[in-house]
Amino acid sequence: MPRALPLRPAIFLDRDDTVNRNADLPDAAWEGVKWGDLLKPEFALLFEGVPEALHALKDAGYRIVVITNQGGVARAGGTMRDVDACNDRMRNLIHDTKHDDDTLSLFDDQLVDTWYACPFHPDTGVVPHLKVEHNWRKPHPGMILAACKELNLDPARSWMVGDKQRDLDAAIAAGVPTSQTIRVAHDSPVADLAHAARLILDIEDDHDSHSTSTVTLHSTDPYAHPLADDRVRSTVEAAARGIAERTGITLTHLELTDSSVIATLAIHKLGALAFMAQLRNDTNRWHRAHTGQSLWPTPKDPKHTD
Repeated sequence: MPRALPLRPAIFLDRDDTVNRNADLPDAAWEGVKWGDLLKPEFALLFEGVPEALHALKDAGYRIVVITNQGGVARAGGTMRDVDACNDRMRNLIHDTKHDDDTLSLFDDQLVDTWYACPFHPDTGVVPHLKVEHNWRKPHPGMILAACKELNLDPARSWMVGDKQRDLDAAIAAGVPTSQTIRVAHDSPVADLAHAARLILDIEDDHDSHSTSTVTLHSTDPYAHPLADDRVRSTVEAAARGIAERTGITLTHLELTDSSVIATLAIHKLGALAFMAQLRNDTNRWHRAHTGQSLWPTPKDPKHTD
């Protein structure tokens, strides 16, 4: 009998007003749609710090799963294609990719592992087959339970982040500990997803414009010296400086040893971890293409970023 794969922890995220702005969108976002569910991709706008938070959480070994009620479909304000179009737009914003058809490049990293959406609403729905209660509709746990089964997730080691109590209740009903549910809102002690990520990762709250952080990336084999190869070394250095230039992060100091990269950046720790996660992904992809092996440990491996 084959051995069962180990269960993985996950971060379950609500979508509207957690990942993307919703409550403060202009009136045009709701033309033909009852307010509450974003169904127009041109109005998909991420909150500040979302990409950095997702990079850091994913690099810490968490799966990322978005679960969203989309009762606007039941109210005939749009279709599931519209929901998917909004999700595709957010994926590209998260990855800072610019594809005309809002599809991801083959080599873009998937920070969000999967997106679940529930189109049912028993009270305000007008589409007959969607005007019903459904186990996927939060506060029911159906979407989270489906994700746990599909992705082999452990709810007991997972977290839920959302802006409504029903988000947290759905997670608790699925087996996520109450202490691992976080409500993000203007009237909550935790303002946004970036703040929630710092709590989950146990990062001191140094989120200000004057922060400087140092992070280190160690090679897969501590006894190997891959950066002693001039080609590897120059590629890693160029990649680090390229990411800094592309993201607008000031790279104040970069040190490369034969087996590690040490970067000091003028940004808070969460942003620095996200920077190093991107460097790891980009240079691992290049190194595997040339040697068949990863240069740095993946999130499934023991802790690799300090």
